[in-house]
Amino acid sequence: MEAVRQQEEAEGKRPRVEAAQPDEGSQLETSTCCRRTWCKKFGKLGMKPEVLKVASAACVSVRAGRWCPAADSFLRRCGDAGNADANFQLGMIEFYCLRRRRQGWSRMKAAMRSGHAEVTFAAAVIRLNGTGSPAVDDRGPRAAARLFLSAASSGHIGALRDLGFCVSNGLGVPRDPAAGRRLTIWVNVQELRDRYPEPGPERDAALAHVGSAPGCLSTGFGCFAAAPRRLGWAHPANRFLGEWFAARPPAPRLRLLCSLPTCGRPETRRLEFRRCTACGVARYCSRACQAVHWRMGHRAECVPVHQWLLAAMANQAAAHVDGALAAAAAPGNVAGFPI
Repeated sequence: MEAVRQQEEAEGKRPRVEAAQPDEGSQLETSTCCRRTWCKKFGKLGMKPEVLKVASAACVSVRAGRWCPAADSFLRRCGDAGNADANFQLGMIEFYCLRRRRQGWSRMKAAMRSGHAEVTFAAAVIRLNGTGSPAVDDRGPRAAARLFLSAASSGHIGALRDLGFCVSNGLGVPRDPAAGRRLTIWVNVQELRDRYPEPGPERDAALAHVGSAPGCLSTGFGCFAAAPRRLGWAHPANRFLGEWFAARPPAPRLRLLCSLPTCGRPETRRLEFRRCTACGVARYCSRACQAVHWRMGHRAECVPVHQWLLAAMANQAAAHVDGALAAAAAPGNVAGFPI
């Protein structure tokens, strides 16, 4: 190598300069700069409308404890790009939490245009309860029935159950109890197929139960409704509502939340939700929520009204007797009479 360098100097060529080996500190600095550069590139790529449009519900989910203007701006950017889950979550937040009914309803309508079944079901619940935006003319049970039909056509089981309830009771559609009963039976059959898709002992036991008690297919409580875990949430929007109102109860004290723990929807006016016909304590925003809550354990907690009234009367009588006995045993009394 030295001979080659001397020959190049003799020929008047520029001498070679050997590259210095970088130390560990310079290597670390170079790798850090490369990471920052790639993070910036990926950050710019992730904020493109094409990427935001196809982002999943988990990617656009926001926790209630971290709600801030930046989160609001991010959801709006995703919604403007056409993301149905972002529009749904932002619409639910604006409608229920921020009290911006008109903006929330417009966001939900933007999500419905993409065929999102869960959004259509939520919009139908709002219409059925009569809490839609006053600027919209097609509010009410008739619009709710149409939305339930649209969501059921997309495969939403809860919407099909509520559609059967509307048909049976004549809410927005002509009353036809027989047709409503057929829809309810079809819902329970679909839930049976979804819960036991493969043949096996569990499916055989379920079919034997149906054969011995065929009335379970016509019940509105959902004999085979899938019962999620108590801490499992159907959608990030419902989780946000649950966390939001757990920290901030609804302002009017008489307005309650849906009794289904995984729902999170509050009443927007007094006596809006339907009560459980047996106990009269639990309240539900939809028939689907009532069916799922029944499977989650409400049937073990549900006590008919007349039973707890009798229990309250018995407790009151027992307290009265205990008070009389205590007065009789007080000093200075003989057989209950003062001396």
